[in-house]
Amino acid sequence: MAKALLVVPKEHFSVSQYRRTRQLLEQEGFSVQVAAPSREQIRLTDFSLTPDLAISEAKAADYDLVVFIAGRGNKELWHAPEAHRLARESLAAGKVVGASGAAVAILANAGLLQGRLVTGPISLAALLKDKGANYTAGPVAVDDGLVTLRKSEAFAFFVQALLDQLRRRVAEQKVA
Repeated sequence: MAKALLVVPKEHFSVSQYRRTRQLLEQEGFSVQVAAPSREQIRLTDFSLTPDLAISEAKAADYDLVVFIAGRGNKELWHAPEAHRLARESLAAGKVVGASGAAVAILANAGLLQGRLVTGPISLAALLKDKGANYTAGPVAVDDGLVTLRKSEAFAFFVQALLDQLRRRVAEQKVA
């Protein structure tokens, strides 16, 4: 069974994107876990979640797919060494990595966007470009296992692109 890790900040993340991502991945047969800065219960308006593990405990080797969920709370993770480590390990190990909205800045600050096609909020375009990304204002960008989302209206395309990238990786491994 394929395994996915959803990474959320401790507050102010997109609950709808979290729920929809989890639901769509589970419908595809994924086992889904959640990582946050700590295992402490997250309480938001009309929503609570107890993470399965802290980001510091997450190992890229345990997952096929790692998705950083959107939300302004991601600012706490923009400079978090453990979030950067997880993102770096995941891409280095050939895992599919996704980031939506403000979460793309985590990847930028981890030094992972040099020369890559990336999208994200227009308010972050300068940061992404400064970090070496080939920024596009398109709703979804895909670049060799890295999938980014700018507009929540394109969310279904984002998840489909994640799944397509994962299928491509699996097919490449079978050929190799």
